[in-house]
Amino acid sequence: MRSLPATLPILFVCEISFLLGHGLIMTLLGVRMSIEGFPSHMAGLLMSSFSLGFVLGSYLLEKRIRSVGHIRVFAACAGILAVTAMLHGLWVDAWAWLVWRLLGGVATAGMLMVMESWVSGESTNDNRGRVLAIYMIISTLSLAGGQWMLNLADPAGPALFSLVGMLFALALVPLSIVRIHGPRQTHDIQPQKIPLKTLFKRAPVGLVGAFTAGLMVQSFFAMTPFYGQEIGLTTGETARFMAITTMVALFAQWGLGRLSDYIDRRKVILGMAVVMTISGALVSMLVRIDFWLLVLVACFHTAMLHTLYALSLAHTNDWLEPGEIVAANAKLMIWYGIGSIIGPFSASLVMQAIGPDGLWMFLGGASLALALFVTLRLRRRPGEPIEEVEQEPFVAVPTLETPHFTELDPRLEPTQLEFHFEEATEPSREEAA
Repeated sequence: MRSLPATLPILFVCEISFLLGHGLIMTLLGVRMSIEGFPSHMAGLLMSSFSLGFVLGSYLLEKRIRSVGHIRVFAACAGILAVTAMLHGLWVDAWAWLVWRLLGGVATAGMLMVMESWVSGESTNDNRGRVLAIYMIISTLSLAGGQWMLNLADPAGPALFSLVGMLFALALVPLSIVRIHGPRQTHDIQPQKIPLKTLFKRAPVGLVGAFTAGLMVQSFFAMTPFYGQEIGLTTGETARFMAITTMVALFAQWGLGRLSDYIDRRKVILGMAVVMTISGALVSMLVRIDFWLLVLVACFHTAMLHTLYALSLAHTNDWLEPGEIVAANAKLMIWYGIGSIIGPFSASLVMQAIGPDGLWMFLGGASLALALFVTLRLRRRPGEPIEEVEQEPFVAVPTLETPHFTELDPRLEPTQLEFHFEEATEPSREEAA
């Protein structure tokens, strides 16, 4: 930390407080909805509204950041999150919560955009990879830590919602008591346009993988706490389940990412989809046997699940020119967002139709569809040339992503032009005259 710009540790403290609150409210809402007797389809709709707000905020707030600055937007979004979090505890109504989660999604996107663009602006070509690693570790551990905090009070009361509001408000303190500047550096990356049809033709597995990742990741976070309560897990068991299955992402991304640097990433994605399909089918049976066996098998599923978007992004980038990466990544983020809107509500409908185990059947079905799609893409007709591409190094991606994460990607370091003046010769007196 000492070798980094002085601004970054302050931003990381803000990130810890914000993500502790975010991790807690994600799990708390699912548990509380089950306690209140909300139907599963309403629980899914509630979480889909957060994803809709997140997608809207990712694009609507960018102009506000440019016009009023990072600190003001961060303060406004933290304030909105604190208020809406406490309103959940004061006004327990499914339709009111729908509005609070929509606003919370917009504000969450704003907070992440500010932090990611700010951290990127304070990074250099020499430390960008190290900064990204720290950001990843803090992001994952803070989300998991927030879920552990579910044990601090009774989820049936307003205390935990108040605690979430306090954590969001505390994220403002480091920015308020320290003289701090906005991002010093800007990276003027001029993206080239790439049509969606062209992107799908070049990297169909990347585009479909990003959509499936949004479909499954948000369904998991939205509906698993609700699922835990429905199958009889205690509040403590639900908190442990969510925290542990989130933390495995920290190790899985680097392991699977390094593996994908040596073999075709599509084959890695296929293997991940197969593992998710099998583990999804096993989870619903193991819950009746032993809690820790359930956690173990679920970890295999979530390790693949939380790595899917990062691998889809890496595979897509392998097939792009440098100038196309920013525009293509934005399109992948849009499809991830579309999947995150559709996923929770769809999973809740399956759960309503066949019971709590419908969540894992939905996740297993989505991964099976992805496995079949990748298998078709890997099969070649006789005489068809084999596609070869030089793969770029894998870069891990935080669990919560916004389009501004692209700025942190070390693969997009600005190119420094070098001029070799020593090769030039001094002009003669006649040439100088």
